[in-house]
Amino acid sequence: MKTDEERLKRFLTGQTGVYTVAAELSAQKYIVNVTSRNAPGVDIIASTLDLKKTFTIQVKANVSDGTQSFWLMNKDSQKLISPNLFYVFVNFRKDEKPDFYVVESSIVAQNVDVDKNGNWHSFDRDEKHKDRWDLLKQ
Repeated sequence: MKTDEERLKRFLTGQTGVYTVAAELSAQKYIVNVTSRNAPGVDIIASTLDLKKTFTIQVKANVSDGTQSFWLMNKDSQKLISPNLFYVFVNFRKDEKPDFYVVESSIVAQNVDVDKNGNWHSFDRDEKHKDRWDLLKQ
């Protein structure tokens, strides 16, 4: 069972991930809205400046002193597929800019690893997804 400190660290990592991704998108000239924490499957709703494309983002983040090779996933991540849903996986790094991995929801759904008991869902880091912000413009 997780301690209050562990739960708080996990919550703050998630929140920091969402706002870091929102800041990165804003810097790239997207209009960005962060959803409330209980919005299922969507952390950020964003659109291009000309409003011709709107998309949603689910953010998953890892702390710098934790794992950097995978992210824990919700069991529903294998079902949440939309051409306008993307995941941005964040690895925070000590005193450096975080690493961002942008992945289409269909790719995530096909590549979620599940343990033999069905309790553990994860998505492994793949360098081909690093900094693929261009996927949001397609």
